[in-house]
Amino acid sequence: MNKKNEDVLLPLLTACGAKDEAAFRRLYDETHQRIYYFAHRMLGDHEMAEDVVTETYIAIWKGAGSFKGRSKVLTWIFGIARNLSMNALKKKRFDYNLDDYHHLSTHGGLDGQSLDRREIVAKGLLKVSAKHREVLDLVFYQGFSYQEIGDILNVPENTVKTRVFYAKKALHETLCKMGVMHDDL
Repeated sequence: MNKKNEDVLLPLLTACGAKDEAAFRRLYDETHQRIYYFAHRMLGDHEMAEDVVTETYIAIWKGAGSFKGRSKVLTWIFGIARNLSMNALKKKRFDYNLDDYHHLSTHGGLDGQSLDRREIVAKGLLKVSAKHREVLDLVFYQGFSYQEIGDILNVPENTVKTRVFYAKKALHETLCKMGVMHDDL
């Protein structure tokens, strides 16, 4: 999110802290899609992602008055969504089987045009660990800087860099196991 949009979010969050419902609706309108897509990519489930979005905005409504401003508003919101997503993952462990992806050949390449790049990567992301999935989402889908991701995850920036490196490696290995070659993407 650019600086201009971030400048809009702080006054909205401040107003939410004073229980301004109109400001809360606007904050929701400005941010909920990104939160939903993040949660959906983390969880791989529409209903669970919707639950995380709902819980995130309940937490925002309740906690807006305690926002200290140590991070950007969007970073704070993503931190809440991230924690709720991780809690949801702990409650429901995913077990993905490569046989579920029979439309991907096991001997290299895609089976025709059955999937586009986004679908292929989304399927691969569901197979890597939650830590890898979240860091890749925050970097590539959400566009956060390593410092902002460090704030969300509560880890140093260098740890984020290391996680991104290993997450990209894990995704590459997973895609190869799915029969997707680099040239297919």
